[in-house]
Parts: sequence; C-alpha cells; structure tokens
Amino acid sequence: MTELRFPDGQVLTIERTAPDLRFTAWLPPGLSGPPAHRHRNESETFTVHEGRLLVRVGSERRELLAGESVTVPPGMTHAFSNPFAGPALIGTVESPAGPLLAQLTSLAASGGRPSILEMARINADHDYSLTLAGLPDAPQRLLWRGLALVARAVARG
Repeated sequence: MTELRFPDGQVLTIERTAPDLRFTAWLPPGLSGPPAHRHRNESETFTVHEGRLLVRVGSERRELLAGESVTVPPGMTHAFSNPFAGPALIGTVESPAGPLLAQLTSLAASGGRPSILEMARINADHDYSLTLAGLPDAPQRLLWRGLALVARAVARG
C-alpha cells in the first residue's frame, strides 16, 4: 500500500488503483478540504469510519457521522471538509479510477502546492475530467488544454 502525506496533516493510504481508486484518508481537525469541483466521468463515494465529515453535494450540505456514506454522481459539484475539533477517518472510492491519484500524488510531492501547469497536464492526460465549480466546463477545458500545451513545451525544454 502506498501512503501519501500532506503538509496540512492529511495522510492517505492507497488501497487499490484499478478499476476504481480506493483509499482511506486521515483528516486532521479544521481541514478546509478541496475547493468545490466536479468530475465529468467519475463518481465518488465518501464513507466516514471515525469522526465527522461535512460534505457538499450540489447545493446540499450534510454532516456525515461514523458509518454514513454519500455518493457523488459524475458531473455533480461537491466538496468536503473537517471543520470539527476532532480528526476524521474516511474511505473514498473514485469509480472508475480517473485523475485523482495523479492529482493527489502531485499535491503530496509538491508540499500541497503543485504548479498550475502540472495540474493542467494531469487533467489533460485524463480527458479534462476535473472542473472547478462556478465556471462553465467548456472555457475551463480550453484553459486546461492551453496550460497543458505550455506544460509539455516546458518539459521538452
């Protein structure tokens, strides 16, 4: 099993990478989590094993307790956080496996702050599956595509 450690205290243990991505995540208290986003092709399921998790799915916000799960279908805006005083242990399944592992690995390797060019390259390599909430998908895909071209040109020297 692979373990990814983040500067904010998150620890992810990768359990399986195909056909879906499965990992457990230890989330420290006060974790703000990722920005609201969507995955065009993948669903995500979050299951709380210990502690509590605040999850946004569309416009709904829910507090999940130990033993509870939520599945986010493809295309649905979502985010999660642990604004609580104690840590949370969650299980996550991305199905089918998409760019999430590459993104998480890049985040961990960069100390939590990968370059926008690296994130664009990862997103381009996975058919522009990830988009941020609040912005239309088509312009984002054009922006990701342009940044990915720059990233590849920089890599070639």
